Amino acid sequence: MKKWRVLVLVFVVLINICCGNKSFDLSSVALGDDVKKYDFENKDLFLKDASKPDVIQYYADENKGLVYGNIPLDNTMGTRITVYKGKVGALDTNAAEKSSLDFVEKLVSKHGKPAAMVTDKTTVDAKQVKQIFEKLKKIFPDKVTWNQDEQNSFTYPSAFFWDDGKNYSILSISIEGDGKVRNKYISVTREAYRNNAVFGLKYPAPQGSPWYNFMK
Repeated sequence: MKKWRVLVLVFVVLINICCGNKSFDLSSVALGDDVKKYDFENKDLFLKDASKPDVIQYYADENKGLVYGNIPLDNTMGTRITVYKGKVGALDTNAAEKSSLDFVEKLVSKHGKPAAMVTDKTTVDAKQVKQIFEKLKKIFPDKVTWNQDEQNSFTYPSAFFWDDGKNYSILSISIEGDGKVRNKYISVTREAYRNNAVFGLKYPAPQGSPWYNFMK
């Protein structure tokens, strides 16, 4: 009997460990959903700010316990979820630097062909340039090209814009000379955007924005 009790205790401890390590997947959050569906306040992951009428913001400063489709997130940038009039209005996050290109691939797979893109060029350390180039070339075969007469330099899409009729989504990446790839992703409902409910977004889009002709 004593041995049986020990086995039960070990089993309970293992269950608690597994539950304690469970991550919350941000890719499961759908814009426009009732916020009650996700119970953000009781997940011990977010800080709450309800200082504005009709707007609640949930913050995860270090992204502890958060992933996006099993992709680890940047623990220095954090995540912000905006709730507008009781519904999820926006999601703002960053993937971990080492997973930036996997993050791009996942979002392109989720959203499909971008409605608009911005291109840039970069020169990358010779030890890493081929790997980065080939990864992006796989995702955007017609948009990633070597720059002739410029060693280890290529042109690539650095910002992507999607519009599914209800929501806008923007992903930006920057590739540094040492091979680090930074990223930022924000997805917002038209309603939250047009009512200026989301930090960092302004309606209407400034004329200098590449999305000026799209975010209306």
